[in-house]
Amino acid sequence: MSEEPPFFEEAIRQVEERLGNLFGAQCNISVHVFLDDRLADEVHRIDSNMFRDELTYSIDELRKKGEKRGFVLMVVRSGMEPVAFFFGYEDPDFEGSYYGDTLASVVEGKGIGSSLFSLVHIYCYENGYTHFSCHTEEMDEKGRRLRDWYLGAGMEYLGTHPKEGDLMRVKLTLQHASWMHKRFIMGEKQLQKPAVG
Repeated sequence: MSEEPPFFEEAIRQVEERLGNLFGAQCNISVHVFLDDRLADEVHRIDSNMFRDELTYSIDELRKKGEKRGFVLMVVRSGMEPVAFFFGYEDPDFEGSYYGDTLASVVEGKGIGSSLFSLVHIYCYENGYTHFSCHTEEMDEKGRRLRDWYLGAGMEYLGTHPKEGDLMRVKLTLQHASWMHKRFIMGEKQLQKPAVG
């Protein structure tokens, strides 16, 4: 699988079209490198709705995250209503790596999170990052095996930190970005994932 994934902007259009068809309403994905008060409030509302209190950032904590090098926020809206977001920044602990801090969606089981996660990988690959890292819980409060989901998305488990949770990482290659696009955006579920490297 050596075919190039689409440019990030084209991949966004594909996800907007797919989600728009799914919801029967226009979907829009906006990308931000600055966190203003309105965006911080939108993120905080989704964050506090989806996560336990100890996992939810305050507005002040979100503002500090927005100041990190390489910060980017992607927000998915259905109509005018924010329904999902991702934000991350350059990984301070692993040079050349991008760190995915938080991904959340108020609509689950419809492919919003996996589509957004794929967009992030295409964005990072296109912007020259060598790896993508994130932390997750092994299992959430609903009993979902989160580590297994990330393994299924081509990531490698590197160990568990007592406070941060499971560290997951993937090398950002052409093959990985292309597989993420085809598997999670185009819906080609039968595709073999590339070897972790």
